[in-house]
Amino acid sequence: METIPPAAESAMEKQQRLAYEADLLREAFADVAAGRTVAEAEVDAWIDCLGTRHERPLPGSKR
Repeated sequence: METIPPAAESAMEKQQRLAYEADLLREAFADVAAGRTVAEAEVDAWIDCLGTRHERPLPGSKR
């Protein structure tokens, strides 16, 4: 199967994408600073149960 490469983004599209990504990063850093995180062990346990008969709900933040 042949894949088609994505079209090159224009300078404006790149600027918009980078601004959007910067907003997402600012939001993520604010969440971490406010303690809105999930323990790695909870995430690992959730990943390990995916596709089994004992799936767990998506872990949530502690705040």
